[in-house]
Amino acid sequence: MTTNDTVKNTESSASHAETGASAECSSQGIFLPIAILMLSVILVLSWNLYIAKSQSAIWQKQIIQREQMVIQARAIQAEFQKITQDLMSLSLTDTDAMAIAEKYQLRQTTNTAVSLPKL
Repeated sequence: MTTNDTVKNTESSASHAETGASAECSSQGIFLPIAILMLSVILVLSWNLYIAKSQSAIWQKQIIQREQMVIQARAIQAEFQKITQDLMSLSLTDTDAMAIAEKYQLRQTTNTAVSLPKL
């Protein structure tokens, strides 16, 4: 072997070593950005899940509050209808009650429900 052959063999083995090292670096260079990307995707999805659960809990509380408000409104409406029915029955004998019924245009139907004017 001549010195030229030895130099070529050394250069050849050095280029193979560089190719192996660059392949190893490129696989590590690809892994890190992908790992960071996956971590960020996991963080974003978990944050969205947390927000969705928080909103769901808030909506459930609002639904319960609105149901309670509807129950209260129906109770008040029933009380108001009782008072109005009493006023209508009283208006048959009392002139002041009749004046109030005429002022607010209250009418009693055959099924004893009192119809209220639409405002």
